[in-house]
Amino acid sequence: MLRIKEDINASDVPGSGCGSRCQESGFTLIEILVTLMVFTVVMTGMFGFLWGVTHNWRTGKDSADVTENARQGLNRMTRELMQASQVTEADPTRVSFAVNFGDGWQTITYAFQPSADGSPGTIWRSSSTAPGQSTLINGVDHVQFAYYGNDFRCDANGDGVIDYSEILGCGGSVAMIARVDIQLTLSAGNSAPQSFVQQSWLRNRPNS
Repeated sequence: MLRIKEDINASDVPGSGCGSRCQESGFTLIEILVTLMVFTVVMTGMFGFLWGVTHNWRTGKDSADVTENARQGLNRMTRELMQASQVTEADPTRVSFAVNFGDGWQTITYAFQPSADGSPGTIWRSSSTAPGQSTLINGVDHVQFAYYGNDFRCDANGDGVIDYSEILGCGGSVAMIARVDIQLTLSAGNSAPQSFVQQSWLRNRPNS
């Protein structure tokens, strides 16, 4: 018996309810390409937004970390200077002083160390009882120590403030320094530089 194989379309099957639409189902190549283009544009925008959020978060975190590090360092410097009995070295970027915390006398030094490549430097601390330098504050752009006395006989200009030049001008020395001001400018990540000012009176200075 000869068997004839015939291709039957769904549209030829009675009751299929499909008609010519069955032959038109699916997506054309142009529709797929357009969909991919739209998807690419949307995803690019989303990735750009997420990158911006992440970048801003990291910048804010870096700024907060640098600021907190500076505050802790300045608080320590201020606290130790307040307990000092005498300044032994007075320089715009370096200060040394004698202090006794109850376990014997020592000399503590704070100094600014600029970076060799022009990036922000550091403030380090050293002690005569613990040789070596330990970093106290990072990301420092500028620091200045200013020195003042409280002997008004040295107030040459009569403004009520005796700065270090006036102390030296009236025959004084570092032993007459009664107050140390710390002015600090640091880089806080990608944010604008931040400035801090701390004032320390030497509470244990003789005849203060």
